[in-house]
Amino acid sequence: MEKAIFITKPSQLKYIDHKYSRLYYGNEFCERLIPSLRDLSQILDYIQRRRLDFSLVTPYVTNIGLEKLKVLFEFLKDKKINCEVIINDWGILNLINRQYLNFQPVLGRLLTKQKRGPRLIKLLKRKVRPRLIVDPENPSQRNIVFQKKLPLDLDFYYKGANAASVPVIHHFLINQRIKRIELDNVGQGLLLELPQDKISASLYTPYIYITTTFFCPTAGCDQKKKSLLKIKPCKRQCQRYVFKLRHKTLPKVIYLKGNTQFYKNTRFSMRQLSNSGIDRIVYAPEIPV
Repeated sequence: MEKAIFITKPSQLKYIDHKYSRLYYGNEFCERLIPSLRDLSQILDYIQRRRLDFSLVTPYVTNIGLEKLKVLFEFLKDKKINCEVIINDWGILNLINRQYLNFQPVLGRLLTKQKRGPRLIKLLKRKVRPRLIVDPENPSQRNIVFQKKLPLDLDFYYKGANAASVPVIHHFLINQRIKRIELDNVGQGLLLELPQDKISASLYTPYIYITTTFFCPTAGCDQKKKSLLKIKPCKRQCQRYVFKLRHKTLPKVIYLKGNTQFYKNTRFSMRQLSNSGIDRIVYAPEIPV
């Protein structure tokens, strides 16, 4: 099992030790956090000294973000770096396959279509307590009722991922030079049907991505005078604040950082992962925003 570490800034290089053979670097969720050339150059110097494999992580983008990524791609091309590029935007995949064939595209977790809501952890549990009900017309008669949370045939839908289980999508990905997909270690478990020896998978832990948006609720959160503008100017408050969301109906604490929500899940079985086609663990020491 290959072990990779995922960092979003050079200051997180301190987390890397001998057990990791691959470095993921970049950002999945905001084009404003696309790395600078200076930071990318520092990362490349590090991986070359340590002889690590490299994966550049990219977000969903507007045309502005696409131009920023082109600068990084040209830099890597000039350096003759053969790396993976984690794709979370179909436009970036198109660009890679037209102009940067030395890069290996990997389908990012924003495009693999998993069901990620933490409420599914409870809904899919089969161990439920039986309860007694009394017939109003016959009070002496009691019946035991076992309550099902969801039908068993929905397990595959909620534990699977379209990109990991649908043959027509497999065919599309292979034609697009994609041989790997990225998945979250979702709390309700995984059921995958990857085509053997054609597409493999990586599993992200411990921060499970739930949802993201171009509208950033963290922007402007520390302003003393609140404006009526719904979209606040970005001052990278996401790099200073993390919000925790708790509710009695949620089995997990939700972390809001920047424009994206996460929860934590560290449980998985190496044996089960290997049998399902997962051959890489991607560990994030901090929330990857």
